[in-house]
Amino acid sequence: MQIEFTVNGQPQTVEADPRETLLFVLREHLGLRGTKYGCGEGECGACTVILNGRAVASCMVQAGQAHGAQILTIEGMAEDPIGRHVVEAFAEGGAVQCGFCTPGFVLSARALLTENPAPTVGEIRQALAGNLCRCTGYKKIVEAVAAAGERVASEQLKAGRGEAGQRPVHTAGFVRPESLDEALALLAQEGDWQIVSGGTDAGVKFEHHLKDRRWLDLSGLDELQGISEDDEAVTIGGGVRYTDLVRSAPARQWAKPLVQASRQVGGVQIQNVGTLAGNLVNGSPAADAVPPLVVLDAVAVLCSAQGERRVPVVELATGPGQTSIAPDEILTQVVIPKPKAHTDGDGKEIAFFEKLGPRKAQTIAIASVALRGWLGRGQGQLMDVRVALGAVAPTVMLASRTAGYLMGGPLTEERILEAGEIAAQECQPIDDVRGSAVYRRRLVRGLLVRGLWPYKENG
Repeated sequence: MQIEFTVNGQPQTVEADPRETLLFVLREHLGLRGTKYGCGEGECGACTVILNGRAVASCMVQAGQAHGAQILTIEGMAEDPIGRHVVEAFAEGGAVQCGFCTPGFVLSARALLTENPAPTVGEIRQALAGNLCRCTGYKKIVEAVAAAGERVASEQLKAGRGEAGQRPVHTAGFVRPESLDEALALLAQEGDWQIVSGGTDAGVKFEHHLKDRRWLDLSGLDELQGISEDDEAVTIGGGVRYTDLVRSAPARQWAKPLVQASRQVGGVQIQNVGTLAGNLVNGSPAADAVPPLVVLDAVAVLCSAQGERRVPVVELATGPGQTSIAPDEILTQVVIPKPKAHTDGDGKEIAFFEKLGPRKAQTIAIASVALRGWLGRGQGQLMDVRVALGAVAPTVMLASRTAGYLMGGPLTEERILEAGEIAAQECQPIDDVRGSAVYRRRLVRGLLVRGLWPYKENG
């Protein structure tokens, strides 16, 4: 098909398979080879471009998803008012490393400074967390981004975010429907579709077989967007991206562990396209969003052409990589009920998400723990506790024995340590390439203790 988009301010039309990656089209069809192929899994950041104002890993975006979009690559930095300062600061500060990963760092920095021209060192490091190369000069890169920010702020430069609505696509192998009803009708007729929205999981799984599948891209559906609240619940659209979830006031107030987990799902490039529904429908016991949603007692809304049904998130996965979602269903919303008790100030909410992986950023959990409960005033005893454990059983599990023990007395050091031991025994880990069962039990114990320790009695 003919794919149309604006690249570095210039309209472009290419004849390409919409199932190809945006990275492939930029390099092979347009000859823009400054965008590099590194890992092919959205982890290294060498392929970073700015798509509609957001830094993304172009190896994780299919060309059809970019139809109608505005794209900025390293080749466009010379004419970009903010990008030019970033490039100059990198060159002047010697922040170039070997050069292969530099374009990705520059694009990530440009995206950050467009939003925040005066970032802190912590904010710079967070924005660059999805660019993994640390071969040399990383400190100079951070300094160069700060220096570029000073120039941008002093000149009060503005750059357009490049917002553009991607267009519908209808081909034999790739469809980007205009409405939820159209998507549901397609699934009702023939269910042999690979459904994606962000595509950050399926893109890794089928990296070398993109053309072997038929793709139904839901990323353009307004019905799957938005975060709303009423007196009873907070409702999050299935297509809401992690970046937007983190910024949502209702989510920050009523879904604290989910916001914490969302900050740890890959780097910024992944958070800018990855969606909440996508983290649920793959059935992974290591999915970061699931333990928080389980302790929040969240419910998934599943829609088909025949109607809708609601399934508690804790019951959604039936095994590793398996769910109770039918082939003709789409997860459209996640509903998080507001607690009936404790909203009048009779207790202090304790809510956290802790995980550990092979590295600090861009990592799949070896084990994770989420908890939500209330610390009663005066007696220091936890009430209405829910504990969920990830990556240590065939599905994310509720640790009911651990929760029951935590509610049995004041939150002392001894109770916290014993709760960690109970959780370690309650989980059901196996040995695999990421860690042994023994190691995972130790992690569960340590993560629960780490999360609870700041709240201990007389602490």
